[in-house]
Amino acid sequence: MNHATWQKSVQKDNKKMTVRYWSQRIAGRFSLRLVFSLPFMLQFLTVTCLIGFLLFQGGQEAVGSVLGEMRQQILGHVHEQLKRHMEDPLHLNELNVKAWYAGLLVFSDTVGRERQFVNHLKVFPDAAMTYIGLADGEFYGARRKKASEFQVVRNNLETGGASWYYSVSEQGDGVQLEDVFPTFDPRTRPWYQAAQEARKPVFSEVYRHFVFHEPTITATYPIFNEEGQLVGVFGVDYLLSWLGNMLRDLSLGASGQVFVVDKDGMIVAASVLTEPFEIVNGRTERIKADACSDPVLKAAVKSFLDGKDSSFRISLDDHFYSVSVDSYEENGLSWKIYVVLADEDFMENIWKNLHQTAVGVFFIMIAVFGLAVWTAGWVTRPILRLNQSAQELAQGRLYPVPDTERQDELGQLSRSFNRMAEDLLDLVGNLEARVIERTQNLAEKTQEEQHMREKFYKELTKAGQQQRAMLPDDLKESRLSLEIIYEPYMLVSGDSCGYRWLNEDSLFGYIIDVTGHGVASALQAAALNLMLQEIMHLPLSLSDRMLELNRRVNNYFGNDVMVAAFFFELDFVKQELRYVAAGITEFIADSAEVQGRIKTPGLFLGVSASPEYEVCYLPIEKGNLFCFYSDGIADRLMAGKTISLNADYKQLVKAIKQIGEEGVRWDDVTVLCIQIGDVMKEK
Repeated sequence: MNHATWQKSVQKDNKKMTVRYWSQRIAGRFSLRLVFSLPFMLQFLTVTCLIGFLLFQGGQEAVGSVLGEMRQQILGHVHEQLKRHMEDPLHLNELNVKAWYAGLLVFSDTVGRERQFVNHLKVFPDAAMTYIGLADGEFYGARRKKASEFQVVRNNLETGGASWYYSVSEQGDGVQLEDVFPTFDPRTRPWYQAAQEARKPVFSEVYRHFVFHEPTITATYPIFNEEGQLVGVFGVDYLLSWLGNMLRDLSLGASGQVFVVDKDGMIVAASVLTEPFEIVNGRTERIKADACSDPVLKAAVKSFLDGKDSSFRISLDDHFYSVSVDSYEENGLSWKIYVVLADEDFMENIWKNLHQTAVGVFFIMIAVFGLAVWTAGWVTRPILRLNQSAQELAQGRLYPVPDTERQDELGQLSRSFNRMAEDLLDLVGNLEARVIERTQNLAEKTQEEQHMREKFYKELTKAGQQQRAMLPDDLKESRLSLEIIYEPYMLVSGDSCGYRWLNEDSLFGYIIDVTGHGVASALQAAALNLMLQEIMHLPLSLSDRMLELNRRVNNYFGNDVMVAAFFFELDFVKQELRYVAAGITEFIADSAEVQGRIKTPGLFLGVSASPEYEVCYLPIEKGNLFCFYSDGIADRLMAGKTISLNADYKQLVKAIKQIGEEGVRWDDVTVLCIQIGDVMKEK
């Protein structure tokens, strides 16, 4: 072998030795247990990740298919409900038209006319009013006040062009005049003019009904004589609250929504809105869909208006939504139905299953790892025991190799210890499960109670707002200024007040105070207010009105309720104030004849079946001030609060309000503040 060959052989051997050295060094850093366990773990993890990815992809495709089917089903359901409901007002008009052409509906026949209109309202529960406006200006029909309470309307030469509304009997006959609306000519109304111009049945735009405060649409149907001349226009005011309720009842997931938009881009109904209106500068206006406060609704409408197909997807704040749009083009209406479903609402189960799978895989990995470690230990344990025994023997000490498979005392002790450990783990596990269950039950109960409290507070707040909305507006004219101060003690009030012009020169006013606080007193006050509204329409004197209210309190409430009341009349012809009290102890007067707190004795309502109430009189003139109030103010004045009577009207009202802010901490506060202006001379 020459030198060059020998040198190459040496270099080759050196390379082999270097590779073997580093291989042994790297392999020597890992234990035999890891070498046995790691391949099992890597294989299992790779297969599991691949299967999880395939399952997730398949789930996404399945959810997309299900979402498409859901949107089409919802669109079909909404379209079907619209078609079924929107035919009702047209059908009602057609019934009236056919009855008129057949001679069964004669407008001069008061009994037959009113019974037909009332009975139609009973058959069509979503119809708020059905009527006929004639070419000569006459107007007849029936309207719904409540679910089972109706009125008929007459407007002809007999009423002088005013609309007179009567309560009806069970047969539908007009009985008692309840409301009068002067100077109403149906020919000037948009619904009449639209039907006259179209010469066929048409629908109006959606608007907010002034009685039910719900979305409403008017269906009209013109009728003509044999010469083709317009005889009149039938109309039906049809409530659309059913549409919003139906949309909100649909199963759309946590973030889905469905809504209907008309041809002008205005919202007709939406599952995310209680009503399609908003208050702007004190006026009720419809909500434009592309300017809605709901970002998902607005984005869906804008995307469709920008030229999207009937089915598309939108992204908003890293959330994805699937949208489908369908047209409702029937009965003269041109509406769009939008269905918006959030992907994450329906991907939640997939993510949940994926999470459960990951947790299961984690525990399986632990089991596989344990099995691998046990297998590695089963292989290496004899070596380790031999090594440890050899080391102990080298030190001169005997170290027996433990073995749980032995059948002697040591084996029994090992098995007993294992059983004890298992029992202890089971005991601890059961105890932890019971603690978790108890904690969860307590949290659910606490959450339920909190929800009930919030719901009760919300309902009380809403009831208080409705109470306040039922109060009449402040009054300001040349003869007097009247301002109402109304503050409930507990969200809702047991007080009530109001006024009504008996004629152009006589103003009737009242204050009612039911003892107690809260919901019961508020309901009783509402019932008393309703009684008083009926009594005010009766031709009774001031004292007789109080006696009539006392009689009704005795009949309906018995001795369980104490009711205080104060009635007054301002007569601008006789230039005098007449008043009568029942439990309201005083009022404030600042006039030429009296000044200060005027005591008003009188027995509480409901205490006696035949009480006596004395009517008192005071002359009135320009500049006189009067404040009538409930116990919330009277108690504070009796406790030492004072009011200066040398102040003007605004200062007096401000002082009363300051006392009311303190008094409302103990009782309901209700005040009627009045300043007399130019008094009319007696005729």
